[in-house]
Amino acid sequence: MRALLLIIPVLLAACGGKAVRPEGAPSRVVVVGASVVERPAPRGLVGDVFGAEEPRDVVAREGAEALRTRGYQVLGVELTGGPAPTVEQSAALARQYRADAAVVLVLTRLDLSAVRPLGQAEVELESMMVGPDGQVLSSDDHRSNTTARGLYRAQTDWRSHVRQAVIQAVRELP
Repeated sequence: MRALLLIIPVLLAACGGKAVRPEGAPSRVVVVGASVVERPAPRGLVGDVFGAEEPRDVVAREGAEALRTRGYQVLGVELTGGPAPTVEQSAALARQYRADAAVVLVLTRLDLSAVRPLGQAEVELESMMVGPDGQVLSSDDHRSNTTARGLYRAQTDWRSHVRQAVIQAVRELP
C-alpha cells in the first residue's frame, strides 16, 4: 500500500504534460516586458482594486514566472516604455545580466469586446529570444482566445486573460 502511495505522485508528475526547458536551450535568461496596448479601463471590484497595473508589468511578471516554471533561471526583469526593444538592445541586456538569452514579450493587442457577454478576450503577443551575440534564437507571433475561470473574473480582470496568453507563448519558446 505504501509503495502505491509513493508511485502515484511520481506517475502524475511524469504525465503532467508540463513543458520543460529542452536540453541545450539557454538556461539563464533576462525577461523584457513591453506593450503597445494602453491600460484597459477598470471593470468591477477587481478592476477598481488592481486597475492601476500596466499591461507591460503583467506581461513581464507572468513571463518570468512561466519561464521559472519551465526550468529557466530568470536573472532579471526589465520593462520598456514603448514597443519592443531592438535585437541589439535585447542582446545588450543579455550581456548586461550575463544571461544566455533575453526573452522579449510584447503585448500587441488586447480585445476585450467579448469579455462582458462571453467572458472571453483575444490577446496577441510577440515573443523573441535573443542571445548575447545578437543572434535571434526564436521569434513568433501568438494569438490566443482566452477564458478566465469564474465568470466574474473573466468579465472584470483583463490580467487573467493576458496571463493565460503569456503562459501559452512561453510554452512555445525553445
